[in-house]
Amino acid sequence: IWSFFPLQHNNPNCIMKFAAALVATFSTASAFMAPSNIKNVALTQLYARQPIMAGNWKMNPSTEADALNLANGFVALLNEMEDTCAVEEKDGCTEVVLFPPFPFISKVKDIVGKSGITVGAQQVYYEDKGAFTGSVAASMVKSVGCEYVLCGHSERRTLFSDSDTNINAKVKKTLEFGMKPILCIGETKDEFDLDITKEVCAMQVSKDLAGVSKEDMANVVIAYEPVWAIGTGLVCEADKANEVHKFIRTILAKMYDDEVAENTRIQYGGSVTPESVDGLMAQSDIDGCLVGGASLFADKFARIVNFQPEA
Repeated sequence: IWSFFPLQHNNPNCIMKFAAALVATFSTASAFMAPSNIKNVALTQLYARQPIMAGNWKMNPSTEADALNLANGFVALLNEMEDTCAVEEKDGCTEVVLFPPFPFISKVKDIVGKSGITVGAQQVYYEDKGAFTGSVAASMVKSVGCEYVLCGHSERRTLFSDSDTNINAKVKKTLEFGMKPILCIGETKDEFDLDITKEVCAMQVSKDLAGVSKEDMANVVIAYEPVWAIGTGLVCEADKANEVHKFIRTILAKMYDDEVAENTRIQYGGSVTPESVDGLMAQSDIDGCLVGGASLFADKFARIVNFQPEA
């Protein structure tokens, strides 16, 4: 099936048939389940997947002064903790990334960078330059210190009609400029109700990572965000989210190999709160969170970053 798929990646019917076949083939796979004598919380450490917490500020706050106050407040709280760092610094700690709006990136980076926190861009366009009013190039955000780029966030997909073809181009452009994409995938409420979550995730992962090499996958993070749980108050239970994360790894194993599947960090995003983070981070295949609303409150996001996995 897979050798045939890349040649047909622009055919929607083929994509859905492929996704359905892949789900049927791997829905019972257990290759990535933790051994029974290992606690779920140990699996991230077993595969040396560093936890990553990301705060997506979206179109907030309203002014530069508010943004800098938020950054300063967060850093002040985070500096009281010992287990946070940037990915390159040391093992055994949590990587933290902030995604401020474009106008605030440089000054926020100046504040948080001293504490080992990195910054990213909420999106880029896939062209390098030209007459694309309102768009931002990868080279531009790279030049102001961005290390990550969100690609395929559900709001970009739904509100701005970001297609999988465009998302794939943005993922590859981000990698081309030496940054790390966080690829966001997930089903809508209608798709959830139709019980096609796995089909949707298989299709999005397959299309959005088309042409991305195994070597480049070392710099790719995936964020599973059930669209119906984002800012709605609806909750995706931690164990259910973990099942989807495990399934995503079976897709990666088929596209690449077991090594990529085991090493790729997969975040959960969808109304993450201080109250829900510990249960999420106790799951075997959840490697971090992509946080929206709670990241706009320094105390809430600091608590999320300083998660305490439930035994």
